[in-house]
Formats: sequence, structure tokens, C-alpha cells
Amino acid sequence: MSARRVVVVGAGMAAARLVEELRVGEPDPQRLSVTVLGAEAEEPYNRIMLSHAVAARPGPAAVSARATAAPSPVARLKPTGWWERNHITVRTGATVAAIDRATREVELADGERIGYDHLVLATGAAPRIPPVDGIRGPGGGLAPGAFTLRDAAGQRELTAHLAAHPGPVAVVGAGFIGLEIACALAGSGHDVVVVHPRDRPMNGCLDVGAGAVLVRALAALGVRVLTGVRATRWDGATLTLDDGEVRCRTVVLTAGSAPRTDLARDAALEVGSGVVVDDELTTSDPAISALGDCAEHRGVVGGLVAPAWDQAVVLAARLSGADPQARYVGGAEVTRLKAHGLDVVALGSLAADVYGSRCPDTGTPIEVTTLSEPARGRYARVDVAGGRVVGAALIGHPEPVGMLTQLFENALPVPDDVVSVVLGRAEAVAAQTPSTMPAAAVVCRCNGVSKGDLVAAWADGARDSGALAERTRAGTGCGGCSSAVDGICGWLQEAG
Repeated sequence: MSARRVVVVGAGMAAARLVEELRVGEPDPQRLSVTVLGAEAEEPYNRIMLSHAVAARPGPAAVSARATAAPSPVARLKPTGWWERNHITVRTGATVAAIDRATREVELADGERIGYDHLVLATGAAPRIPPVDGIRGPGGGLAPGAFTLRDAAGQRELTAHLAAHPGPVAVVGAGFIGLEIACALAGSGHDVVVVHPRDRPMNGCLDVGAGAVLVRALAALGVRVLTGVRATRWDGATLTLDDGEVRCRTVVLTAGSAPRTDLARDAALEVGSGVVVDDELTTSDPAISALGDCAEHRGVVGGLVAPAWDQAVVLAARLSGADPQARYVGGAEVTRLKAHGLDVVALGSLAADVYGSRCPDTGTPIEVTTLSEPARGRYARVDVAGGRVVGAALIGHPEPVGMLTQLFENALPVPDDVVSVVLGRAEAVAAQTPSTMPAAAVVCRCNGVSKGDLVAAWADGARDSGALAERTRAGTGCGGCSSAVDGICGWLQEAG
């Protein structure tokens, strides 16, 4: 009997997690053949950390912005040879040009055709380029000095350009990716200005009060934020705004992204904002699935790694036969800004009106608790409906993040004194120390790793943070749990 052929288009973090889980579900390559087709020139790596890697010094080969062959400081998801040892074929530089649904083949840009029994689209998203005059060159690509940051090649080009032009940098867009880049660049000594057309940074998940505190906190880190302002023209030395200008040689565009759906659309699959999938993550063709940033599930397009990895686990269970009944019903909205000296977390969605708002699903009144200390760079807001957290925004309040996240994700009852929770004084919060934290407490949300999982890995021989990460994946997603993993590791070392 020939192996069932699963072919994955895309080699990002969702694709990498999917094929890893596929091999866990079916270890025998004679029963399940797994092939990954990645357009980039390298194996899967941690794209989340690009914003931090951009401020690193370029390698010796990166003598100009064109030196894309320089080693990238971003971290590969697996050590050299791991894919081969696990009988997963990863083809780099393999751009898929078309899908032939009739013959169940994909055609590469060089004309090669590869057959599949089940095809998975994990094509991710492409950066949105704002309508700025002069931002594109004559050939349609970005003009000199303008960059996006969606892949390692772009990161290397930007890093090399910054080495040659170490002056001020303008970042267009104040979402969490733009702010992470801005903070990383400011931390490496650049004068950074963020230009944002809305009235506050991270406007999709923060309210006005949180936005105001965040602007002050960013200023303390050396990042100037201009809100309610649009960039209108770029000439290589000046970014013109609708009410001023920024003199700089570097512009980084972080104005959002759009799902890559061209392959699906050309193959006549159902496409909305993304490639439409059901709870089985199946497209309008039963032999084709989609997941991650390119997929639209229940009208929602993703953009974060945690739900993409949740989708990967479900789809792998179905395709490998480990759990044919597995379903994906949606993930919790948790956004964390990762920047040195700045801790911003957003859970769910906040009510538009602080007074008199009701939960759209149940009609239950929403109670809003807010604590604001602008001078200290601290802000907290927690929205509660029916005794459950439905939304929260926290700036400079790391203490309650773990507890509030668990309350939100698991729809658990909220203690009566919400203020004590925010201030880290509730009994449940006090329990979140390594020694008294429940074994079931989730430490790494991206990978669903609990304290118990870390303790078990430790007992099995993983005796430092790196080994724990390799064994459990804790800290290999957004990196926001790294300090917690280190704390548990230190506790385990002291306990002997």
C-alpha cells in the first residue's frame, strides 16, 4: 500500500507545527508521506522574533542592503537535520504557481508537478503597502530606504541598510508588530518616530485611556508616536506627513497584512477575506485544507501564532487519523507586546462604551474596572460580564496577566474584588509562584504547556531552560513566557 501524500504549501510557523504534529500522529512514513513546499531559501524559523532580530548587527557578508545571503540571526524552529530524521521533506526555494484540483497536483514555478492526496494551504499573509506617493520604485517593488518585515530576507536587508544609514527611522503603523520593531530599534540607539493614522496605538485592542498611557511609556523608551497622522510621500530622505515631515533615510511599513489567497482563488476555491474553511479546516474542496494567517474560519482571519498552532493540532489529528473527529471552534484573542521595558497585554475585546454596554452574545451588562497611573506608565482595564472576563487591557501590570489569561480563556468565575486581582493581591494570584502554582496552570499559551508539563520534562532529564524548551516547546512561540519558564527552571534547580 502506498503512503498517503500530504503536501503543505508554505513553510511558516503554522506549517511547521502542522507537519510536526502529523508525524506524531503517524510516525510511519510508509503510511503518511509529508512534504513542505516553502518559497523562502531557508528552513522554517521563528518569524515572531524578526522584530527583535532586526536590530542585531549584520554579518560580515551584509555589506549592503542587497546582501541577502548573510546569516540570519532569527532562530530556526528545529535543529539541523531534524526534519530529515523525522522523515519530513522540506523543500526550500519551491514556489507553487498553481493548483490542479482535477489531477490533484501542484505546479511549481519551474514547471515541476507534485501530486498530493491532501493539500494544505499555509501561505500566510502579505504586508499591506499604504498609499504613500513614492513608496514604490519603477519596477513596482519598494523604493530604496523603504522596508517591510515579513520574512528573514527582509529582516537582513533592513538590518544591513540600518548599518549603512544609522540615522532616524520612521515606522508607519502602530500595531503590536510596528511597536515591537520601534522599541527594538530605539533600544539599539536609533531615533524612532512612529506614524499612525488612528487616534491611539494598538487601536484594535486598546481603549483611549490605555493608548494615552502607552504613548507616554513609549516616549520614556525613546519612541515618539504621532497619532492621527498619515504619511503621504517618501523621497528617500524625507517622509512627508499630512501635517509635517520626518527627516530619515529609513521607513519601515507595518500597516497590517492581507491573507495570501491568490493560489486558492485561481483554483476556484471559496475565498472571502481569507481562504474559507469550516470547523474541520477544510476548504470548499474536501481534498484541500487551509490554516494560519491565510485561512478564514467563521468569518475571522487569524494573525497570531497561538490560534494557528491550535488549528495545526486539530488538522494534524484529522489527517493522521489520530482523532478524525477533531474540530476547531475558534481561539481566544490574546495579544502581547514583547519589548524590553514595556509589558502590554490585551485579552478579548473591550466594550466601546464604558457605561451601559452589554455583551453582544448574551446581552449581559458589562462591568468595567479601570486603574490608570500615566506617570508610572501603568494602566489596567478589565471588562466583566456575567462574572466572566470578556476583555482586558494591561500596561505595566505583569503580575495579574497569568491569572486573568486563565480566567478569560477558560471562562472561569472572577473574584469579587477585581481591583485586588489587577494589583496582584488576590489569593489566586499569590498562588502563581513556582512553588505553589497549580500543575495545570498554563505557562506557555502559544503551545499549551503547563507547569506540570515542565516538571515532567525536568524529571525526564531536561535540566535547563533550553532543554525544557526543546522538550515542551515552551518559549518557542512569541517568547512572552520565557521569564516564567526561567523562574520554574530556577525553582526546580533549587529544589534539587
